[in-house]
Amino acid sequence: MINPYADGLKELKKGSLYEILANIILFIGAIVLFLLLFTYYGCLISSPTTTTSISNLQLNSSLIGILAAAVIIVIIGAILSIVGIIKLRSGFNLLKNTGLDVSIGSTGATLILISLGILIVGVATVIIAVGIFIIVIAAILELIGGIMLGLGFYNLGKGLNNSAIETAGILIIISGIIDIVISVGGILEFIAFILIYTSINGILSKGIPYVQTFSQMLGVIKGNGYAYLNVYSQVEGTIISARIEGTSISSTSITPNKLSVGSNSITVNFGSVQGLIPYSNYIVSLIVQDNSGRTILIPVNVQYQPY
Repeated sequence: MINPYADGLKELKKGSLYEILANIILFIGAIVLFLLLFTYYGCLISSPTTTTSISNLQLNSSLIGILAAAVIIVIIGAILSIVGIIKLRSGFNLLKNTGLDVSIGSTGATLILISLGILIVGVATVIIAVGIFIIVIAAILELIGGIMLGLGFYNLGKGLNNSAIETAGILIIISGIIDIVISVGGILEFIAFILIYTSINGILSKGIPYVQTFSQMLGVIKGNGYAYLNVYSQVEGTIISARIEGTSISSTSITPNKLSVGSNSITVNFGSVQGLIPYSNYIVSLIVQDNSGRTILIPVNVQYQPY
């Protein structure tokens, strides 16, 4: 059975791992390029004017080989980063349908991918003036996308009551801003994705069960947007949010927001429920955080009775 929480978190975990590896590889590539420049200019300064053409040829061949290796390393790092962003986008897309306020993270990841495409065009046309403006546009989009991505993780941390993920989101935002001024933001981003990876790994290690309720009808949704649910819970916890499966409708308030073991009477306000088909059956999914910190999805069978 598909569990959007587990699947979404797993995608974010994979994406974070890709970003960690990408940062490491890109750092190695940067070091190689730095050593290449240091070696090249060092040789220019130290080499006597009597250096033979054969020696110059050997030197140039060595430098070209190092340059090729550095370029390959950077390309591998860039590819891993792109795959990571795609995974992060996929994870946020899954989680935003669970009632968590993380859609801004998905939008941010999309903007970053768009900025990378624009950057490629800018680099390809950099020999003409328009290329520079295209690169600037790409940088602005990447900055905005990075801030939105960070906000997505911050909201995820708030939704899961995980301060480490909240902190990681803030670090991603700061790293994007710092990179505009001085290119050391990657260090903060590296730390942020380590925090995200370890935090999500800890959450997943506890298990995110999909708790089934009884199969008979357990509630109704009225035309005023209120759903009245009879929920049998196997755990104690706090109801974070609720959603109507197959729609984009999510809760605006839940009373009470605490679950006890056994039977519970819950009232959920969904606001506008336009689009629901009268007297059709739906599933209301309650997103619950139990006392051990696990996020649990409890589906409740309901019928829409507008009158």
